[in-house]
Amino acid sequence: MNRPCGIIVLLLVAVIAVMTWFFVIRGSGAKGEDGRTVIMLSPSDRAFFLAEMRSWLEAVQAISAALADNDVQAAAREAARAGRVDMSLIPGSLLRALPGEMKQLGLGTHAAFRDMAHTLQSGASPQQGMQMLSSILLNCTGCHAGYRVDPAGR
Repeated sequence: MNRPCGIIVLLLVAVIAVMTWFFVIRGSGAKGEDGRTVIMLSPSDRAFFLAEMRSWLEAVQAISAALADNDVQAAAREAARAGRVDMSLIPGSLLRALPGEMKQLGLGTHAAFRDMAHTLQSGASPQQGMQMLSSILLNCTGCHAGYRVDPAGR
């Protein structure tokens, strides 16, 4: 490779790295009066985001009820449903707005639900399922303690 091509390649890699950091990893947010990071979202992004939170809450309720009834397979089905994520359905504007740590929490929560489903399908006890659910809820409480989602323009 000749020198000008090498320089161009390095510049393109640097531009891609900066754009990835700016648009994918960094996100946005400012400290609110309550100490949490406030993330301003458009009405449609906020609605999408809050619907995801409600679906996880519904999954936690269904898993809890199934485990209380010793129905480990029903709990596994709910955990698998909560663990599914289709990145193509998530609006790009939402991904750009969320801070990297918050995205990691979200993806980690999906993964934890998938792990729970696999463990339950492999013969775990209801007690083990409750322990896993308790661990997942630490992600939820950590996120809610650290972040607040407000509508843009407020």
